[in-house]
Amino acid sequence: MNVWSLSTKVFTGIDSLERLKSLKKKSIFIVCDPFLIGSLIFKEIITLLIEKDNQLQVYSKVTPDPPITEVVQCMDEMQGFRPEVVLAIGGGSAIDLTKGVIFFSEKISSVPIEKFVVIPTTSGTGSEVTSVSVITDNKNDIKYPLVDNSMLPDEAILNPKLVLSSPPKVTAYSGMDVLTHALEALVAKNADTYTDALAEKAIEIIFEELVRCYENGDDLESRLLMHEASCLAGMSFNLAGLGISHALAHQVGGKLHVPHGLANTMLLPHVVKLNARNENAKKKYVRIMKRLKPDKNIGSEDMLIENLSHSIKSLAIQLDCPLSLTDFGIEKSLSRKYLDEVIRNAKKDFTFKTNPVEPSDQELGGIYTSIH
Repeated sequence: MNVWSLSTKVFTGIDSLERLKSLKKKSIFIVCDPFLIGSLIFKEIITLLIEKDNQLQVYSKVTPDPPITEVVQCMDEMQGFRPEVVLAIGGGSAIDLTKGVIFFSEKISSVPIEKFVVIPTTSGTGSEVTSVSVITDNKNDIKYPLVDNSMLPDEAILNPKLVLSSPPKVTAYSGMDVLTHALEALVAKNADTYTDALAEKAIEIIFEELVRCYENGDDLESRLLMHEASCLAGMSFNLAGLGISHALAHQVGGKLHVPHGLANTMLLPHVVKLNARNENAKKKYVRIMKRLKPDKNIGSEDMLIENLSHSIKSLAIQLDCPLSLTDFGIEKSLSRKYLDEVIRNAKKDFTFKTNPVEPSDQELGGIYTSIH
């Protein structure tokens, strides 16, 4: 018997911040990216909360790929404040940090949290609807994914005004991360009819809207659609799982400091071709390719898989994404240095377990070296 549910309540649309008015006379601990402080949209959020007699404390010392030390620092401040509500506003780093704080706080203290609310400012991680957080060990250059239902937000607010200021590069990398989430969830071991529906719709939106968002960041309609696609993909992979693109991307990011979305952009076309070895994955790839380009669905299934891999690369090129580590500025001698370590740690990554194909060390290494 399968069980399927969506636990996070999602509020979406240009007026979705109105949901904050439901928070009245609460102590609210806010974690946000530092660049948000002083922005008009942040002032709007703070005003909505203050008008309802809420007591606020803001933590904004968020850095990319939040390290363990930052989790401890933020947790100390939150425990001192003893909030009833925790509100994360920002990109993946701010949300991951907040989740890590909630996770460890529940383990070592009795601070009760009534509600966890997330307002994402990038259309990429889908973290507003997942029970996953990635914390970095800076000493060893390793990213540690945490997976626990205690980190699943109670509410997510998707407002396109929050992503209007995303730079084109962030829009591109985060959007390609959404595509990776969706394509990996589509063929993951725990995928089912429901997660497939979410992933397929997300994939369609990405191919239709991402370039438009990249070229015209002020397009509210496209921004909202990409925001929702990110959420759909997050819902899908939270239940279905991910795969070896993420398992390898976590290592590439940790060792070579490549942005996560870009690492996935480089890896995904190669991962798709490997995963097509699994007949069920192959059928799903073929089906989505036919939906994406119904006028070009002729040819063998193998040809359609090649077309899908090429379509991913073509989309990345339109977004000015480097398709190799060398193009990104990393010398081959440096990336090759970590080959054995990347393979070893990728196999330990939680996303490795749900990949439809269990690759050999040689195959994993082949994918990694293919992006040098």
